[in-house]
Amino acid sequence: MSIKSFLMSTALRAKGVSKDQAEALAEKLANNPEIAESLKVLESNKEVKELFENIQKEIEEKKKGGLDEQYAAVLVMGKYKNEVMKHREALMPLFQLMQK
Repeated sequence: MSIKSFLMSTALRAKGVSKDQAEALAEKLANNPEIAESLKVLESNKEVKELFENIQKEIEEKKKGGLDEQYAAVLVMGKYKNEVMKHREALMPLFQLMQK
């Protein structure tokens, strides 16, 4: 694992991502720098950023209410499915990262 991958993995773990997932994502980003660049552009998209902030907020609220994180995420993502699909072109780099 390169230094860059190690730092990325450490940052992801600090955000609550499991060790295995963090390492896998860090390696994918290291091996596919074009995806990392695309994700930077995605962050500058105000609508998408606001959408994901809302999704994250609602997931956290449901977790505080006692739901399992994965179940809360499924419920919230179902609610926002149409909005996510509306931005699917902008979200393609994120989808690519999740699939590889």
